[in-house]
Amino acid sequence: MPRILAGAVVMLLASTAAAEPDRDRTRTAMEDYFAGEKLGGFTLMGMGAAGLLGGGLMLRSRYLTLKGASYPLLGIGVLHMAAGIFIYLSSDKRIDQFAGEIETDPAAFVARERSRMRGVSTQFTVLKVVEIVLIAGGLTMAGIGHRTDRPRLKGAGLALAAEMTLTLGFDIWAARRAHSYRDELAAVDVQASIDPGGVPVALITHTFSF
Repeated sequence: MPRILAGAVVMLLASTAAAEPDRDRTRTAMEDYFAGEKLGGFTLMGMGAAGLLGGGLMLRSRYLTLKGASYPLLGIGVLHMAAGIFIYLSSDKRIDQFAGEIETDPAAFVARERSRMRGVSTQFTVLKVVEIVLIAGGLTMAGIGHRTDRPRLKGAGLALAAEMTLTLGFDIWAARRAHSYRDELAAVDVQASIDPGGVPVALITHTFSF
């Protein structure tokens, strides 16, 4: 009898261990996240285009403050445009790649993706700190330029602070989406730790001990 009981418990444990994350739920979470990433890519491209257009017009202005503002607008506009294009194209590629991985081994995908997204969240934290520092730096530049009658410096500082404020807002939005995606992956992972009947391993073992 003890052997039969032990065998039953082992079989139940094996059954639970073999449970996989729900493929459809995992795929939906992944596709929703990267649909948001593609929207983010378009948003960055729009920010970049606006910066390039505004910077180009200001560069031709006879007002020195506007000329100074044109430099950060043009430089950051190029960066936003390049980042937007990269994010949009890489998101399409990842959707195709990750869909195949989910179909093949959803548990392995969830483990890898949770690890990758932890790194993404860390990157967003670093970026937000850098952006806040640059906002403060831009405002400091503008203040110095105003006090020392250096309109180019004032314009550059104001434009830098404005661009970094917009970028910070974008990254806060993107970080929230990343956090929601991490939560959904964690929920899928927890679901997979429950047996097909919805009973945790510990509960099964306890029940059979009577």
